[in-house]
Amino acid sequence: MDSQFFITYEVVDPATQEIDFVTEDRYVAEHHYGRGYTVYERHTTIARTSRFTEAQSHTILHWHDADGDEHDNHEVEEEY
Repeated sequence: MDSQFFITYEVVDPATQEIDFVTEDRYVAEHHYGRGYTVYERHTTIARTSRFTEAQSHTILHWHDADGDEHDNHEVEEEY
């Protein structure tokens, strides 16, 4: 089985609510988020289980301020 994983960031202009641009650079997304833009973090996993079968999984995370800290919701913490 072959699999690939991609992360992209959709930066939305707050004035028009249209996607301004898409980037793979997290620092660019964080910079624009700090300036008031909306950011959607898209995780895409593609798994090829055979020559004839491909499965895709998409997850979208909306960055937002829960209590005013600009880095509040887009840092993933794992506990074991």
